[in-house]
Amino acid sequence: MILKNWTQLISIILVTIMFAIAEAVGEMEIIFPEIAALAFGFWIMEKSPWQGTKLTICASPTLAALTGVILLRYAPFSPLLLIGSAFLLVILQLKLLRSAVLPSLSASILPIITHTTSWLYPLSVAILTAIIALGRLSLEALDHKETSANFFHQSDRATANEMNFLPELLYWSKILAGVLLVTALALQSRYLFMIAPPLMVGFVEISRPNRPLRRTPGKILLLLFLAAAAGVLWFYLVTTILHGSLWIFSFLTITSVFLLYEALQVSFPPAVAIALLPVLVPPANLWHYPLHVLLGSTLFILMGIFCFRDTPAAACNES
Repeated sequence: MILKNWTQLISIILVTIMFAIAEAVGEMEIIFPEIAALAFGFWIMEKSPWQGTKLTICASPTLAALTGVILLRYAPFSPLLLIGSAFLLVILQLKLLRSAVLPSLSASILPIITHTTSWLYPLSVAILTAIIALGRLSLEALDHKETSANFFHQSDRATANEMNFLPELLYWSKILAGVLLVTALALQSRYLFMIAPPLMVGFVEISRPNRPLRRTPGKILLLLFLAAAAGVLWFYLVTTILHGSLWIFSFLTITSVFLLYEALQVSFPPAVAIALLPVLVPPANLWHYPLHVLLGSTLFILMGIFCFRDTPAAACNES
C-alpha cells in the first residue's frame, strides 16, 4: 500500500510537470494525456495490462506518434482514411516490435484529431515514455514489480502466433472495422470525441475474451463518463473561473480519477487519459465532451463484448 501511494504520487508529479512545461513554453503539443495511463499501468497496477520490454515501452508510442504526425503532414487523405491508416500502421508496428503497449494506438490518433503537426509532440512522447520505462526498471530492480515480458525471447509464443495467423488477422480486421465504423459516425455527426484516442485503446482491451473488465461493462462506462465530466469541470473551474494554471487542473483531475478507481473498485488506465484530454478539446465542444465520450464508449464496449465472444486468446496477444 505504501509503494502504491508513492507511485501514485510520482505519477501525479510527472503529469503536472508535463502540463507546467507546456504552459510555460506555450506549446500544447507537448501534452500527451496517455502518459498518465502508461504511468498507472506500468507503475501503479500490480500487473500491467500491457506487455513489452523497457525498450518497447518507449519505442512503440514514440514511433506511433511520429506516424500520426507524418501522416497528417504529408498524406492527402480524408480524416477517416488518416485515422484508419494510422491505426493499421501502428498495429503492424506493434507486431514488428513484438510489443503490446496498446496506448501506442492513442499516440498515433491524437495528433490527427487535434491537428498537431509539430515535431515537439513525438519528441515529448519519447521523453515521457523513456521516464516511464526507467521508472518501471527501477521498480523491477527493487523487486516491487514482476519483470516485463521479453517477447524477443519467447520462442514458444512466437511459434503459437505463427500457427494462429488467420485468427489473429481476423481479430485485428474486426478491431479496425469497429474503429472505422465509429470514426465514420463521429465525423458524420460532428461528435468528434466519440473517437477520443483512449477509447480506442479501451476497445482493444475489452475485446479480449479473458479480460475481467468484460464482466463489469457498466462500471467501465460509468468510470469513463465520470472521468470525462471531472476533467471538463476541473478545466472550466481552474482555467476560466479561477484563472489558474494548467498544472493545477492536471493535479486535481488525475487525483479525482484515482479516487474514482477506488470508489468504483475498477482499474482502467484509459480513463485517466480521457479525463486529461479536455485541455486539447476545442472550446465549442468542451461541454459536450462527456456526451461524446459516453456515446463513443457505449459503442466500443458493446462491440467489444458482443463481437468478440469467441476470439482465441492467442489472437489477442495474451501472455
